[in-house]
Amino acid sequence: MKALIQKDVYVLWKQMRIFLLVMLVIMVGNGSFGSVFVVLWCSMLPYTAMAYDERSHWNQLAAMMPYSKRDIVLSKYVLGWICIAASGVFCLAVQAAAGIVSGSAPSVPTLLASLCLGIITLDITLPAVLRFGVERGRMIFMVVIFGVAISIGILVDMVDELPSLPVPLVVLLPLGAAAGTALSIPLSMKLYRVD
Repeated sequence: MKALIQKDVYVLWKQMRIFLLVMLVIMVGNGSFGSVFVVLWCSMLPYTAMAYDERSHWNQLAAMMPYSKRDIVLSKYVLGWICIAASGVFCLAVQAAAGIVSGSAPSVPTLLASLCLGIITLDITLPAVLRFGVERGRMIFMVVIFGVAISIGILVDMVDELPSLPVPLVVLLPLGAAAGTALSIPLSMKLYRVD
């Protein structure tokens, strides 16, 4: 599975070099919303890797290699988690650096909510994309992203008005992300097919 993740990282790296600068500008210019956008955008990077895979017919080649369905599916989840974690570290670093200049503290509650919602987005959309492919799964993906974006907007407004996240929200978001992942992975393994 490590080789599958490395393959996806190599494929994405060319795109990421350009977007690191774009993400930095978005983070500096938009504060809390910038971190939400960056985390959500990074949670979608597995779909970019899957689009490249589809275009090059990688799934057919992978079926002839000693990779199990489990390895292929889990590699997409792990890639998503790595991208989400890296975006969280990136956002925290940029917010901390901006905070030194402006004298404000990083918005950790908003970042926590963003990370959990990024994982939930991945959990909801990845089974459909693995089943129908990136092109056909795009409509389902867009509907889910629209719903998550509205939820995030509401949460960001709630979180920014509170001095700290209420205890139920601190517990519910990570629990929701963990439960979503526990349901999503077996579903993805069942739905995954090679075209």
